[in-house]
Order: sequence, then C-alpha cells, then structure tokens
Amino acid sequence: MSSIFSTENIALALQILMIIVALFIVFYERNFTIIIFISVFSLIAATLYTMNQAPDVAIAEVAIGAAIIPLIYVISISRQREFIVLDKSRHGFVDPDETLEGVVYDVLNEFVTTYDLKLNVCCDIEGKEEDLTNQLNVDLIISYDAEHDHYTLKGKSSSVLMVNLRKLTKDHKQISVVTFKDGDPID
Repeated sequence: MSSIFSTENIALALQILMIIVALFIVFYERNFTIIIFISVFSLIAATLYTMNQAPDVAIAEVAIGAAIIPLIYVISISRQREFIVLDKSRHGFVDPDETLEGVVYDVLNEFVTTYDLKLNVCCDIEGKEEDLTNQLNVDLIISYDAEHDHYTLKGKSSSVLMVNLRKLTKDHKQISVVTFKDGDPID
C-alpha cells in the first residue's frame, strides 16, 4: 500500500501548484505581487529539479529564477514610475509648481494617482510624434482643437497605459485617445 506522501504524489501536487502560480502570474494585475509569484514559481521548479536528481539545475534556478530575475524586475519597475506627457496645446515653459487645470489634466491627475506615477509635463518639443515617443521616451502627446473644444491624447499602441487611459476617458466626450503603431525600437 502506497503512502499519501509518496514522492510521486508530492511531485504531482507541486506540478499542480506550479500551474496555479503560473495562472496567477498571467492574470494578476499588480506588478510587485507578480514578481513574488515568479519567485515562488522558480522555487517550486527548483524543488522539482531536486526531486528529479538535478541539484545543479535546482541551484541555478534558485539563484537566477528566484533571486536575480525578480531583482531586475523590481529595479525596472521602480524606474518606470514617471509618466512623460508632451502637451502641444501649451506654449512656453511649464512651471513645475504650477497646478495644471482643465478636464484633460483632471483625467491625467486621476490616471497617475491610480497607477502611482509621477506626471511630468513638457511642451514645445518639435518632431514627428512617433519619433518623440520612441526616441525621447514620451508616453503621451496632447493636442487641442480649440474650434471643437476637443483634446486628443496620442501614444503607442503597445503601451498598457494607453489601454488603461482609454478606459478612463471613455465617458469624456471632449477627450479621445488615439494610438499609433510603434516603430522599430532604437535600443
């Protein structure tokens, strides 16, 4: 009679747990929690490697998958906390202490507060919009049509932030979000 705690049953339970953790990684929305799940996934994988007599692979998995890769993610995410906006409707200098007003800034302030970002507004930078987003790392370009009292927010189609911004502005009739295809990366 086999024990409930046999090696095969433990391995099966770990594999099921690994699938559940992988689903959390794919469907969870908070970045830092996802990083923790990635580490847990790597630790489970290392345990399975050890059970299958591959301790050298297990050590590499723990070192790289559970320690180094999550550290790289944390550093990368912590550096991406700024939302850079080029406001083509404004002319001149934007004072950092100035309170920017208007419906578009109300939406942007709500957006950066929701996603824990710092709003960085600049103006009077010339160039093609696609080049500005690729070369200068501009996240959003604002243009204003005074005749129709309408704002257009433009950004990269691949940006998750643009998808979330579109959801936030769906009830604002005087704001539209437009995305354009990303060019070739310059990195």
